[in-house]
Formats: sequence, C-alpha cells, structure tokens
Amino acid sequence: MTDYLPLIVFLMILAVLLRAESALTVLYMIVGTFLIGFWWNKRAIRHIEFKREFDDHVFLGEKIDVDLTIKNQSFLPILWLEIHESIQANLSAGKSINEVFSLGIYGEKHITYALTALKRGYFKLGPFTARTGDPLGLVKPSQVVFHDDPIIIFPQIIELASFTLPSRSPFGTIKHNNPIFEDPSRLLGKRDFTHGDSIRRIDWKTTASTGKLQVKLYEASIALDVLVMLDLHRESYEIKSLFDASELAITAAASIAAWGNNKQQPVGLITNGSDPMMDNHMPAPLPPHKGSGHFINILEILARIQLGDNPSLEILLRENSTSLSWGTTIILISGGLKRNLLEDLSQFRKRGLMPVVILTANKPNYPELRSLANFFSIPLYTATKTEHLKTLGLH
Repeated sequence: MTDYLPLIVFLMILAVLLRAESALTVLYMIVGTFLIGFWWNKRAIRHIEFKREFDDHVFLGEKIDVDLTIKNQSFLPILWLEIHESIQANLSAGKSINEVFSLGIYGEKHITYALTALKRGYFKLGPFTARTGDPLGLVKPSQVVFHDDPIIIFPQIIELASFTLPSRSPFGTIKHNNPIFEDPSRLLGKRDFTHGDSIRRIDWKTTASTGKLQVKLYEASIALDVLVMLDLHRESYEIKSLFDASELAITAAASIAAWGNNKQQPVGLITNGSDPMMDNHMPAPLPPHKGSGHFINILEILARIQLGDNPSLEILLRENSTSLSWGTTIILISGGLKRNLLEDLSQFRKRGLMPVVILTANKPNYPELRSLANFFSIPLYTATKTEHLKTLGLH
C-alpha cells in the first residue's frame, strides 16, 4: 500500500482543488480495492489447511512416500499460493519442494514426493510454508508456517543366522543339544525303560497299552535373558575409525535385539550414548523384556543415539548388574576394551551372569585381550565389517 501512497495523496489534493468527481472516483476505487485485497488476503491465509501423511518409522535404505494435502476452506478462491516444504539433507540430498498454484472455492491440492532413508537417526520433515496475496498485488503477501513432523530411521538389521549365546537358564523356548537342559513341558517322544531311568519319567498310560515300561523323552531347551551393553563413549573409539566402528556397534546391537525378539527371548539395552531427546542426554536402561513394543522401544533408542561423553561402561555395569536375574547373558559391544573391564566381567560370571564381548574395531592389543578373555572363559568376537556380523558366533 505504501507504493501507492503518493498517488492517493495526489488524487486527494487534485479532487479537493479541482472538485473533480473523476479523481474522487479513482480515489474511492483504489482505497476500496486495497481494503478488499487486505480482507481477502487475511481471510485466505487463515483458511488454508495442511496435512502431511507418511510412514514415520522406517529402516535404513527404505523409500518413503510423502503425501501433502493443501485445502482452501474458504468460499473465496486463492488465485496464487506459493508453498515450500523443507527437507533435511539426509533424507533427499537437501532438495526442497517448491510450487505455485491456485486453489478454487473449497478446492484442494495433492502433492506427492519420495524420500530415501539415507542415514540412521531422528529427523524432521518440514516446516511447510505457504504464502499468498490479494488478486491485484496491492497488499503485502501473507505467510503461514505449518508444523514439522518427526521421522525415525531405524538402524540396519543384519540377520544373525548362525548366532548362538551361552545360557545358564533352562526350561526356555530355544532348542539345545545338551540333555541337562531337558524341558518337561516339551515332550519329544517315548522309549523303553532302561536301568537308571527315573520312575517319574514312566508313562503309565503307554505302558499299559504296550505291555512294556515306557519312559518319556523331553526336548532340551534353554531360556536367554539378553542384556545388550552398548558402549558409545567417545574415548572407546579411535579417531580413524570413530564413525564406522560406532555405527557398526549400533548395527550389531539392533541385530542382536532383533535376533532375540525373533526367538521370543527377553532382550534389554543399556548404553552410555547421547540421546538428544533426553534431558540428561542418556537414555534410561531398558531391562530385558519380551514383546514387539519393547523391541520397538529399543530400536527407537538405537535410531537416535549418538557418541557422547557420559559415564563409562564400567560404571553402568556396576550400577545395573545387581538387578539382573541369574543366568542373564550380557553382550558388551564396544570399539575398544580395557583389561579392568574384562576383570569386572569375570566377576559377573562368577555371580551367575554370562558375559560376551563384541569388538567393532581392530585394536593393537587384541592378542592380549584374546588371551585374557580365554583365561576368564569369556567369548570374544570381532566384527569390523557388516559382513562379519552374518557369521558372528562361528569364530
């Protein structure tokens, strides 16, 4: 309106001095057009509705289809609407959505675009910005900013086809070759009675029908309470392998959690990494539990977690080991390992826990660590590449 102010003042002076009705008519038209445009502009921007639809939980590498719906909820048409959708670089190489179009009375516009989950993490789509103005451009365009939406990209999950873990907890759901883990609830078959068999094993009904003493055979099984201890303390990783080794550690943790969930075993997670959504920047420990909901909670933490300077894993182990049930398998995943941590794990083993160590980086002192782990009877694996996780447990 300020651009037309000199013309309006000139017309007012001209109309007063010359008493020209034509000048007054033009003045009224300009002022009226401005008022209508101002009202039109404000009403149009207030009656724009926006909705964003997409799958907000995806895995690394997946394609994401995002549907935008822009509606005009007014009886006035929107002659032009400029929209801008901001997208983070890790989702689509930094490309944004920009379009200009018109919306009729109660009209709507649908825009669909595709993204690729290029990196594990917690991201946001948006914000979405819409800008419009009056038909003649007399009024400065109005703008409205709509909400952004979070999207969680889970870490990569590798199938651990050959993965096995030690356990001291019998009567579970995982088949085992050791007969000392026979589960009375899992009947395998029957055989003839031999000297030394317990009377409690005799199947009297089958014995009566066959005329020979028959004993029950049970399938061996174990239960696995698994606690993943993910070390993301910055000092545990060397600078040259900082990113690759830490990301591989997160991939290993997610893969083991998925393995336990598929086996219907309780899985938990404790990490000293930094979580941007937590006030103290460290996620609360998740004790071992079963269920898809609990598994998703673990994946969400692993999606957001980053390297940090929180308390060392030794401190977390001491604080949380007392609450673990007898026979729990502790899987320590780290880019480095100190001698005193192996000594702590050996003490936990004496208390009935089953420690396992997975290193995701090559260490100069690895032969010494291997020798010490063997002395303490602690399985020690190395996985410095994603392919190594597929054969984890075979070497």
